[in-house]
Amino acid sequence: MKAENRKILSRPPRNTLRLLARPELEHRLISGLDGQVVLIHAPAGYGKTEVMAKLFRTAERRGREAVWFSLKPEDGLEDLQRRLAEALSIERHGPDWLAAHFTTHDRIVELYFDDVDRLKGPELFSWLLDRLPDTLRIVIAGRRLPELRLSRLRMRGLLAEISDQDLRFNRGETRQLLGSWLTTQELDRAGETLNGWPALMRLALIELEHGVNGLERAALVEGESRVYREFLLDEVIPNLDEIELKVLKAVEGLDNFTLRIASSLAELPFDYHTLRQIEQLSPLIQTEEQNAGWFRLSTVVSRALAFHDIQEDGESRKDRHIRAAKLFAENGNLAKSVLHASIAGEIDLAIDTIEQAGGVELFLRAGYTVLRGIIDAVPHSVVLKTPSLRLCRAVMLGKTGQIQEARAVLDALLDDTRAGRIPGTESWVAMLRHIDSLNEVYEDRAMDVAGIARLREEADGERNENTWRLGWIYNHLTICYTRLGDLEAAKTTAQHGLSLYREERSSYPQAFMLAHLAFIDMLGNNFSAAFGHLDEAFGIIHGQYWNDANLLAIANVPLAGLRYRQGQTGDAGRLMQQAIPIMETAEGWVDFYVEAYGILARVRFDESGIAEAEKILEGGVEVAEKRDLPRLRLALSILRMELQTWAGLHEQAERGLKQWPHPEDAGAWPTVRERRDAALAIGRLRLRQDRLDEALALLAPAAKEVRETRRADHLIRVSLLLAEIHARKGDDAAAVAALNEAALLAHPGGQIQHYRDEGRDFAEVIRKLVRRVGLRRMGHTTSQYLASVVVPQVRRTPSGSLLSRREREVLTLLAEGMSNKSIARRLDVGEPTVKFHLKNLFAKLGVSRRALAVNVARTSGLLD
Repeated sequence: MKAENRKILSRPPRNTLRLLARPELEHRLISGLDGQVVLIHAPAGYGKTEVMAKLFRTAERRGREAVWFSLKPEDGLEDLQRRLAEALSIERHGPDWLAAHFTTHDRIVELYFDDVDRLKGPELFSWLLDRLPDTLRIVIAGRRLPELRLSRLRMRGLLAEISDQDLRFNRGETRQLLGSWLTTQELDRAGETLNGWPALMRLALIELEHGVNGLERAALVEGESRVYREFLLDEVIPNLDEIELKVLKAVEGLDNFTLRIASSLAELPFDYHTLRQIEQLSPLIQTEEQNAGWFRLSTVVSRALAFHDIQEDGESRKDRHIRAAKLFAENGNLAKSVLHASIAGEIDLAIDTIEQAGGVELFLRAGYTVLRGIIDAVPHSVVLKTPSLRLCRAVMLGKTGQIQEARAVLDALLDDTRAGRIPGTESWVAMLRHIDSLNEVYEDRAMDVAGIARLREEADGERNENTWRLGWIYNHLTICYTRLGDLEAAKTTAQHGLSLYREERSSYPQAFMLAHLAFIDMLGNNFSAAFGHLDEAFGIIHGQYWNDANLLAIANVPLAGLRYRQGQTGDAGRLMQQAIPIMETAEGWVDFYVEAYGILARVRFDESGIAEAEKILEGGVEVAEKRDLPRLRLALSILRMELQTWAGLHEQAERGLKQWPHPEDAGAWPTVRERRDAALAIGRLRLRQDRLDEALALLAPAAKEVRETRRADHLIRVSLLLAEIHARKGDDAAAVAALNEAALLAHPGGQIQHYRDEGRDFAEVIRKLVRRVGLRRMGHTTSQYLASVVVPQVRRTPSGSLLSRREREVLTLLAEGMSNKSIARRLDVGEPTVKFHLKNLFAKLGVSRRALAVNVARTSGLLD
C-alpha cells in the first residue's frame, strides 16, 4: 500500500485546544506503553482523544510505528481486521496472520483505538488480546470500555488503566487555569463542584474571560451554570445506555447511597454486570471519601438531570423515596431514612424511625440540615405530640439563635418528664441533660469550674460502651475548657471526643470536633496540626454536608484565624464576610464570635479605617444583645479599644476603659481570656500615650502569666509590645530578649500579622533597635522573622522596612562582588553616597566587613 494512503488511514482527528501542559500524565501514558495495553476510560470532555493524539505523535520519535483507528458503530470484526491489515501492509493468510507477521517484524507497533464505546461488542479486542505479540502495543479509549478479561494482564504488569481520576485537573492545575479569575474560596468551591472535569473547566474559563459576574458568576462556582447543563445534556447523558440512565434517575435527590441501594431503587438485579456498570458511571457518581462503599451523585450532573426529558410523576417519586427510606433503615442510616420518609409524606414512618433512633440523637449524628428538612416536613401538630420531635425542635431553635425559645421548649419537656407525662427512661433523661448543656453553651453560662466538675462527674458515671453519650460530654467539656483558657485540657478532651465519634462512625460531630481542635491548636501556636485538622474537617463537610452552611461557617472561623495571623488578611476577611451573617442567625458561641468579629473588624480597619471597623463591631453588639451574651459585649468593647488605639483615638479608648474592672482583679472578669485581652489593650494604650512605666507594669506580669499557661497567641502580642517598651526605655538587651521570644513563637507558623498590626510607630522603634544592636545579636530566627514581617506596602507600616530601597540595591550589587566604584557607576550616584549606604547597612546588620554583611543578609532572608 502506498505510504500516502497508509498515512491517511492512521491519522488522528484534529486536536482540540489543550488548556495546560500535563507532563506527568504524558509520562504515565508512555510508561504504560512499556507494558502492552493502556485503557483510557472517562466520559466526554475529559480529553481522552487529546492525550492519545499527543502520545501518537511522539511514536516516531520513540522509534515506533503507530496506527490510529477512529471507530464507528457499523464497524464489525471483519471490517476492523481488514483495516488493520491494510494499515500494516499485511496479507491475511490463515487465522494467525497477525501473530505470523510480528514474528518477522522487530519494530514495535502501537495501535490507537478511539471511541471504542461505539462498537457493538468486545470481539475485536478479545481477538487482539488472545493473539497479542510482544512487539504490539494497544491503547484503547472510550466513554464505556468493552468487557474484557484483563486479570492476566494486570497480574503480569502489562496493563495500565487511566480513568477520569487521572485525567481530571488537580488542585494545582485548577488554580493555574482559573486562579486569575476567582478568589481562593471560589476556587476551592469550583474545584469541588466541577471535580476537575476538563471540559467544564474550559467552559468556566470562557465565561470568566467574557466578564460574567453576579448571580451568573455564583452559578459557575456552584456548578449550576447553564453552560455546564447544556454540555451534559448534549454530550454526556445522551451517550448513556438505558441501565445507566435508570441508575442516575433512581439516585437523584439522594445525598449518598451504596451500590446495593442504587441497584434496588433502579429495580436492577444486584449482580456483577450491574455493579460494573454503576462503577463505570464515575465521575457522574463519585465515591464518598469518608464512607467506604458509599457514593454520591456529582453536583453538576444532579443539576442537569432535573432538566432531562425523562420526567418522574408524583406517585413514582413518592414510591421511590419510600423505598429509599426502607433501604436506608436496613443499612442502619436512620437519619436518611427519616428524611426520605418525610419527603414522601409518610409521616408515621418518619416518626417511627425517629423514635427508633432515640429522637434527637438522630440530629446529632446527621446534622442540622437533615433535621431541618425533617421538622419542616412533619406537621407542627405531630411535632407537639411527639416528645423526641419536641426535643429536636428545641435543638433547632438553639441552632438558629432563638435561645430563649429553645430554653422554653426544653424547660417544658423537663417539667413534663418530672410530672410523669413523658416516661423518664435513662436514655431520655440523659438526652435532656445533654441538650440542656448544649443550650448552656449557646447562653454562655454554667461553663465554669463547677460546670466542668458536673460534666466530669457525668463522664465518670457513664458506661464505656456508651460511646455516643461520652463523645457528647467530651464535646461540651472541650468548649468549656477553651472558654476558660485551659488549652491543654481542651485539646485532650477534644481528642478523646473525636476518637469516640470515630468509633461511632458519626461524621457530622467529627467535623465539628476537628474544627474545634483546629481552633485550639491555633491559639496554642501549633499551626501545622491546626491545618491538618481543618483538612480533615473540610473533607467531611464538602463530601457529605456541602449544603450545611452553618457547619461550613463554623469551620471557616479557625481557617480565617490561621490565614489572618499568617498575613493573608484579604482571604481571612472574605471568609468571615460570608461566615458571620450565617452565624448571626444560626449556631455560634462566644469564643468563635469573638474570633470572627475580631478578624473582620481588623481587616476592615486595615482596608478602610476605623469607621468601617466600627460597623462590624456594632453587628456583634446586636448579636450580644439579642442573645443576651454579656461576655461577647465585653470582648467587643476590648476589641474596640484596640482599634481606637491603633487609630490614635486615645481619648475615646480611655472612655471605654472606665467600664471595665481592673485587670488585676481576676474575680471580676468572666474568664481569663477577657482579662488578658484587656491587659494587652490597656498596655498598648498606655504605651501609645508614652506612659511607659504603666504599660510595663501591666504587660510584664501578663507575659509571665501567659508564658506559664502556654497561651502562645497572647504571648506573641505581649512580647512585641514589651520589645517596644524596653527599646524606648533604652534597655536594648531586654528589648532583644522580648523580640526573640515573639519571633521564636511566631516565625515557625509564619505568624507575621501581629507584628504588622502594631503599626508604623512600633515598626520604627524596632527598626532603630536593629540598627543599634545589629542582626547578629538578634539570632537567626529573629533575623528571619524580621525579614518576613517587613512589607512596605502594608497600610499601617509604610516605613516598617528594615532596609531602604537604595540600601537593598547596594546590598544586591555588593553580593555580586562589585567594588564601591562599580556600584556607584551602576546606580548613577557618587562613590561617597555608596559609602554612606554601606555604613548604614553595616550598622543595621551588626557587621564591619563586606563579605560578612552579605553572609548575614542571606542568613536573615534579606538577600536571595
